Amino acid sequence: MYYSHLHGLASTYIAFGKYQQALDLLEQCIAYSNDDEIILGSYINLGTIYSSLNKYNISNNYLQKAKEICEKDPYRTQALANVMFNIGDNYINNGETNKALMQFYDAKDLSFKNKFYDLELIITDKIGTLLYNERRDHDALLIFTSAIPKAMSLGSLDVLMHSYLMLEKISVRKDDYNKAYTYGKRYYQIKDSIEHSQKEKEINSLEVKFETLEKEKKIKLLQVENLNKTLNIKNKDADIEKYKLQQAIIAKQNENQVLLLQNGVEKRKNEIALLKEREALKAVELDREKTVKYIVLVAFFILLVPIVALLIIYYQKLQAQGLLNLKEKEINVQRVNSLKKDQELKLIKASVEGQNQERKKIAQEMHDSVGGNLAAIKLQFSQLTHQPEKMELIYSQLDDTYEQVRNLSHNLLPKKIIENDFVFLIKEYIYTVEGASEINVNVSFFDEEKINGLNKILQNELFSIFQELTTNTIKYAKAKTIDIQLDLLNDFVFFIYEDDGVGFDVSKTTLGIGLTNIKNRVENYNGTLHIDSKLDRGTSINIEIPLNEHIHEA
Repeated sequence: MYYSHLHGLASTYIAFGKYQQALDLLEQCIAYSNDDEIILGSYINLGTIYSSLNKYNISNNYLQKAKEICEKDPYRTQALANVMFNIGDNYINNGETNKALMQFYDAKDLSFKNKFYDLELIITDKIGTLLYNERRDHDALLIFTSAIPKAMSLGSLDVLMHSYLMLEKISVRKDDYNKAYTYGKRYYQIKDSIEHSQKEKEINSLEVKFETLEKEKKIKLLQVENLNKTLNIKNKDADIEKYKLQQAIIAKQNENQVLLLQNGVEKRKNEIALLKEREALKAVELDREKTVKYIVLVAFFILLVPIVALLIIYYQKLQAQGLLNLKEKEINVQRVNSLKKDQELKLIKASVEGQNQERKKIAQEMHDSVGGNLAAIKLQFSQLTHQPEKMELIYSQLDDTYEQVRNLSHNLLPKKIIENDFVFLIKEYIYTVEGASEINVNVSFFDEEKINGLNKILQNELFSIFQELTTNTIKYAKAKTIDIQLDLLNDFVFFIYEDDGVGFDVSKTTLGIGLTNIKNRVENYNGTLHIDSKLDRGTSINIEIPLNEHIHEA
């Protein structure tokens, strides 16, 4: 108990800036106390004091001893992460950047594994700032990009605002002023929101103070008036005074009721005005939707005409190819009859067989879509001069051909993508992965309803990317945990995939077929792909896709 109070007295001296007295007391606690908690706190406080005195090497010596104590106790992982963070700060102040980065990365990994997400976010921001100061812009870009969705989910506006500010600086340094403008705009939006909130708090505080002063003035005024009345009517009957007081109370109550009615009327007026504004906004939205539908309808008919023309040209080419093949067959037969050579016969047979295979392939591709209808249309055209009434039947068959082409294009998508919600498919696949392996998969979505409303083709691409990444992790990473986050924010899809596997050196490894396919899929949607991986530190993959026309289903 004595050394517990001694440690508390040392903490008080630190608060007053009396470091020498605090140092003496903390050294006594370390030398004579048998309590590990007091000794650990003493080492941490000594490290803090020497860091304040710019004696960073001495500070790190004490913090290393605190780190050793924390490493022995699994219940002190959060204290261990904080100690490692402070050691990294000392390395920065001492100019040892690489050592600082190692400490920060270790503290970040420890915080992530033990789900200290707020501390992990602070350390991530520190790492990004340090990388930016070292002009390692690519690594800093990956760090701050990954920090944004985490800061949003944790509601950490300071880290979110700082991440956008640093991304703006990195973009300026790269002469990418479009991105710099976008990040700067987001930074000032958050900053203005915070300042607006603070101003509202200040205004509310001033209003409360003003109302309090007004009430105090009224109370004093009433006190003076009551005193005068008391002096003037001191000799009057007590019953008259009671009557007057009752009348005053009734008048005050009536006044309060009038004020309540007035407030109710004003509130109703405000609600009516708000409803009118909402109706106006709905009308504007309906007009916009009508315009979009009209544009889509016009574009559909514009596309329909060249499609039909291409189908007719394609059929004509097939017909010409058939005639050409018949001619070539006849020539081949003549050569066989004239030359009578076995070797040439074999070559001709092989040529004819290859042509037959090619025709079979073309016929098979067209048979299930539009081949039959085109043949029927041709037959109807040949009889049109004698039977003009068949024109209506031809139009009907053309419509049927168009439906078959449309159904063929839609049937290219897997059935499970068409019939199920995207979020349900991901969760179902995760359940299968966890059942077939020892990997724990954590996944989060924002916002699920909008994600389920994405274009089915884009959903199919994202599902393929998801399958490819999990397959790579199961095959090669030797990971125990996979963390996945899919967010739809500000007209962008953010897909973050992290595992705690063996990792790989990005600078020395060429992308395999799987990652190359993922890169091509992302680039097809004008998206960006960032891969961050190091040996024994796992892998982090960040994908950002602008929504544009992909936000709703086609």
